[in-house]
Parts: sequence; structure tokens; C-alpha cells
Amino acid sequence: MPGSDPLAWLFNFLHGYDVVITCTSSGKHVPTSWHYKHRAVDVIGQAHELRRIMRDVFEHPAWFLEAFYDPMGRYVKNGTVRLGAIGGHGDHVHLAR
Repeated sequence: MPGSDPLAWLFNFLHGYDVVITCTSSGKHVPTSWHYKHRAVDVIGQAHELRRIMRDVFEHPAWFLEAFYDPMGRYVKNGTVRLGAIGGHGDHVHLAR
């Protein structure tokens, strides 16, 4: 998926999912967070909808710098799917591009 504006790209990716974007560039995150670089969003919604997002992410992990949702038992970091949970992402999905 092409696009030069990471936040616009992420908003477009999330279009059609029944979720609420709760955070883009603000909030409390680790100092090196992609949020502060305007490249990340956090979303909340029903667990089945968050799992649906992550299943779609896992089909194209190279599109993402990060994709975290701990209940999945795997996540994306630098375009690569990794096993485990990142921690702190049990109730929302974090996506970075």
C-alpha cells in the first residue's frame, strides 16, 4: 500500500473496522515511541474486531513498523512477525507505519 503520510495511511487502513482511534501523537509512551514521530495510532474496540485487525496485519507485516495486541501471542516489529507479547497492549491495538 503506497502513501507518504504514515498517519493518513493508518487511518485509511483502519477504515471499515469498528474501532475508535484513541491516540496518535499524544499520550504517555516510551520516549522513542513512533507516536511522537507522528507514525503510530492506538485503537480500541471489541476484542473480535481487534483480532480481525491483527489477522489482516499478519497478512502484510512488511507494511508495519509495529503492530501490537498481546492476546494474539505474536506481534510485528520492523515488518517481521515475532512470537510472544510485547506487554501493555492487552486492551488496544498499537500500529506504526
